[in-house]
Amino acid sequence: MTGIHVPYDPIVPTVHDEIAQGLKDHPAKKGMSFNALVTLIEIGGSIGLFHLAKGLGASDVVSYLVGSIGPVVGGLVIWIKARKFSGASASIFAFTAISAIIALIGSTNPKVLLYKDCAATALIGLIFLGSCVLARKPVVFYMAQRYGTDGTHDGMATFGKMWSTYQDFRTTMYVISYWWAALFLIQAAVTALIIRQTSFSTAYNYDQILPLVATGLGILGSIALGRYFARKGQTRRDTASADLPGPA
Repeated sequence: MTGIHVPYDPIVPTVHDEIAQGLKDHPAKKGMSFNALVTLIEIGGSIGLFHLAKGLGASDVVSYLVGSIGPVVGGLVIWIKARKFSGASASIFAFTAISAIIALIGSTNPKVLLYKDCAATALIGLIFLGSCVLARKPVVFYMAQRYGTDGTHDGMATFGKMWSTYQDFRTTMYVISYWWAALFLIQAAVTALIIRQTSFSTAYNYDQILPLVATGLGILGSIALGRYFARKGQTRRDTASADLPGPA
């Protein structure tokens, strides 16, 4: 023994390593059943509670208020598991409340009801758009944080680290939010035009079909945009790593 102590320099994981490990430990597949259950509670629960209240003789207003309990329960379930506020549940609650309020305002003429659907869709689009300007994070971030992880605190926290660390990730969330906002606003405008120029039955059919088309385009566009910015970010990081000086 020489008595000379060589200092031990542990390899401290970088934030990139932590994010990669977090995504590996908390993949979306791992939380698929939980997220599906919560979504069923939020959306299916809203519909079920609404019809239950109506069946028990409640007024439309009371029935809508009872139906809004679904997203609140869903948000509570997520908080119990993750100890983290669910922006996705808040968004679903807002969408449900907007639809309910608009449906209760004004005339119940059949075509007016379809126009109300258009108004609700347009307002949801404006929420996506407004979240990019007025909120700390866009709505899409909270949706991705919930459905892109296993729903645990650590899994959702990984998305928080990605938001803080990667400019391309932040850009992706904003661009996808703009994409969804545009789809909702276009859907509302096209549906309103169809309602104006066709019969109620024809307009009703389009009112049921166009949301499915918009949702399909939204999902496909989100996947394509996510992959594009992921490749772009990886290329930038690889270039930056190549430019670092090697050991002397």
